[in-house]
Amino acid sequence: MSRLYWPDTVAVAQHLGDYTFALAEAGHSVTVLTSTHAYEDPKITWAEQETHQGVEIIRIDHQAADKSSRLKRILDFAWFNLLIFWKALTIKGKYEVILGLTNPPLLSLFGVIIARLRGSKFCYWTMDLQPELAIEAGYIKARSLTALGLTWMGNLIFRQSNAIIALDTYMRDHIVRRGGRPDRIAVLPPWPVMAQVYEGARMDNTFRLQQGFGDKIVIMYSGNHAVVHPLDTLLAAALHLRDDPRFLFVFIGGGVRKQDVTQFKAQHHLDNILQLPYQPRDVIHLSLGSADLQVVIMGDGHVGYTHPNKIYGAMYIGKPILYIGPRPSHIDDILTVCPGNISVQHGDGIALRDALLEFATAHESVWTEIGRQNRIYAHRNFEPQNLIQQHRRVIERL
Repeated sequence: MSRLYWPDTVAVAQHLGDYTFALAEAGHSVTVLTSTHAYEDPKITWAEQETHQGVEIIRIDHQAADKSSRLKRILDFAWFNLLIFWKALTIKGKYEVILGLTNPPLLSLFGVIIARLRGSKFCYWTMDLQPELAIEAGYIKARSLTALGLTWMGNLIFRQSNAIIALDTYMRDHIVRRGGRPDRIAVLPPWPVMAQVYEGARMDNTFRLQQGFGDKIVIMYSGNHAVVHPLDTLLAAALHLRDDPRFLFVFIGGGVRKQDVTQFKAQHHLDNILQLPYQPRDVIHLSLGSADLQVVIMGDGHVGYTHPNKIYGAMYIGKPILYIGPRPSHIDDILTVCPGNISVQHGDGIALRDALLEFATAHESVWTEIGRQNRIYAHRNFEPQNLIQQHRRVIERL
């Protein structure tokens, strides 16, 4: 049960697609309940029912809300949860395991209820934690009745889950504090969602050539522009380096903060910022491979609540990492054993500027070596097929 699923381009949809296709390939009968609407552009819709790679897909038609309206989004979440709950109640067949995700928030509460009514096991794949993220983002006041109610419902999901997949140890520890049983929690990171890796020379990259990057040092943020991944420090660095023609800041994707980038670029008349839409999965290796630095951002106070997974793809294709966020974190833990990458705190645009200027003085071979070491680490620890199999075994053990 998930709002996001194949063929949507957002990371959760791609991860869940890989997961369910692997389950079907292993001989399991898999049905997915999801949405008819694309996450980024609700005008894009898909068939209400189809089968793809052995997975039966049932999509729920609902009124997808404009992301610019917080109230409309909340109402859309609630309505979608009720619709998917009703569909799950009325669907025929016996399901041994129900897998629930975290988009929309509290969708998995309905999954727990359905599992109990149907005599099924419930597995909770926690891509993020609510209401902690909503509180940190300022959507909900801490210790308000809303926060207390959502916390109670979230704790119920943790206590009633037969298995939980946490993305890192910080998330696992927080789940345990909220009532999740340690023996039911598997700590498994998501995998890089790409079928290929660009192996060619830097200046021969097709995407770089098509976009006219030239020999500029490309600092790329690719993915969801979410509130929980603040872009302010990165934008401040772009402003500080506006007169240095060596640098180009590329933002790929969408989300609620995409407009912030557009407005910042216009307000300061910055020619060193380029915005591009999400790239199809079959060319993601080219777009990511065109960068010289891949940006990974985590908001202050969000450790254990969310899990930026951009680091896996960036390391897997052999790129240096620029991390903006708190320490410690799962990202900081990785970079501690992978030297040469850049790490700065939020709000320190000057430090980021200086780090980028130092990066620019290094020979290209130094960048290549940092990326090579990142790639070695990623292939040892984040090989997609290995991680997918480990995720699959969580379901099979139930």
